[in-house]
Amino acid sequence: MKKPKWNLEWDDGMSVGIPEIDEDHKRFISLIDELNLAITERMRAAEINRRLLHVIEDTNQHFEREEHFFRERQYPNAEGHARSHNNVRNTLKKIQDSFMPYGLEAEWLDAALMIKQILINHILDEDMQYANYFKSIKAK
Repeated sequence: MKKPKWNLEWDDGMSVGIPEIDEDHKRFISLIDELNLAITERMRAAEINRRLLHVIEDTNQHFEREEHFFRERQYPNAEGHARSHNNVRNTLKKIQDSFMPYGLEAEWLDAALMIKQILINHILDEDMQYANYFKSIKAK
């Protein structure tokens, strides 16, 4: 039986046009792929959990960097975007809290897929809003 595998690949449609933020997003994709690999390769639960924690920690650092960027550039929807970050943080915390080292591979894959979906949706929906805003003021 072939192991399930899904990889994310960066493409220019994910770019927000801010090099530092784009680099963060590329790292998200890499970390999510590493988490997927740990699960599909049936690595030890401790390794899967370590990679899960790495995704969560990196996400938190990225959100802090984004929020600092918004304050510096007086982004008008900074508060709304920060609320979105808090929602993502809370969801990731619930996933982390529900991680069971003795869980089934399918449960781990479901959790990893949920993380992937949350972060990619955040990039493509929420982050594109500020990308469009900053592009519009740059064009003026």
